[in-house]
Formats: sequence, C-alpha cells, structure tokens
Amino acid sequence: MKIREFRKTDLAAVKGLADETIDICYTGVYCAEVVQFFKDWHTKEKILQNAADGFTIVLEQSGRIVGTGTIVADEIARVFVNPEFQKRGFGKLIMDKLEGKALSTGAGLVKLDASIPSKKFYDLLGYITLEKTFIEVENNKRLDFYKMQKNLI
Repeated sequence: MKIREFRKTDLAAVKGLADETIDICYTGVYCAEVVQFFKDWHTKEKILQNAADGFTIVLEQSGRIVGTGTIVADEIARVFVNPEFQKRGFGKLIMDKLEGKALSTGAGLVKLDASIPSKKFYDLLGYITLEKTFIEVENNKRLDFYKMQKNLI
C-alpha cells in the first residue's frame, strides 16, 4: 500500500472511487436524490480545484487508487476508501496524513462535514460533533449530516 500526493492523471480514478463508494455506502441510508446529490457534489472540477487550493492524497495498491482525502486550509473533505478496503485502518492512515498536513501549516484544529455512514468513523478518531444539520436537495429531500471538528494540539 502506497500513499502519495494526488496527480491530475488520478482524476478519473478519484471521481470513480468517490461515486462507487457513495453508491455502495450511502444507498439504503439516504434516498436516491441524496445519493445523486453527493455524487454530483464531488465533480471532477471540484476535485481538481481542491487539489490546487489544498492538499489531496491517494492511497494506491498495485496501481489502483483505493482511497483518497483532501484538506483545504483547516477543512477535511472527500475522504473515501473503497468499500473492499474499509475496516483495515486505511481511512485512519489517510486522516493521519491530512491531520499531519494541517499541523505542518499551523492549523491546530480541523473541521469536516460527516455523512451518516461516516460519523462513527470520525467519532472513533476523536472528532467532536458540533451539530447535526441538514440541507434540502431535489424534491424536498433531506440530506442529514454532522458538522465535526478535532483539536490537533
């Protein structure tokens, strides 16, 4: 398993990883409109923009991208691990790298928005829930999520 910085040539694989993980992990938890909203939120343009504005990493095994995560300023986003590779410590590895990057740039606190399926993962990593909130998406459907943060120092 190799962790490295994102390259533009990784774009299609990272978008595919995000979409596949959302389909598998969010279906059954969220309605179809919310699942589609998540997939539409993680556009190729946003992936590239966040990589340019911040720090994006990928987790690679045998040339296949199986995980990713991004930090822009003090906000962590787009942390995905292929469902086949979940519950093996790879998500924690990604988060450790992103938190380390935050510390190296002087951030003593990081924030993120957590989906319902990912909240327990962030709880285990020491993130504190600030609030449970929601946004309305297509057809007046609710996307429930959590605003969370962690003190790094």
